[in-house]
Amino acid sequence: MDHLILAEKPSVARDLAAVFGTARRYDGYDVVGKGIVTWSLRPLVTWPRPTPTTA
Repeated sequence: MDHLILAEKPSVARDLAAVFGTARRYDGYDVVGKGIVTWSLRPLVTWPRPTPTTA
């Protein structure tokens, strides 16, 4: 496999796999062409809470 596509949720992963042409579906990932489309069950990125600054 040459590529790994990581989506934030399963519905987005299914849409991406449809665009790239799903070859096979497995539990937790889809094989597309020369790659794999999978997903996370939690947010991939979280922003830190803002902290007050002193002037």
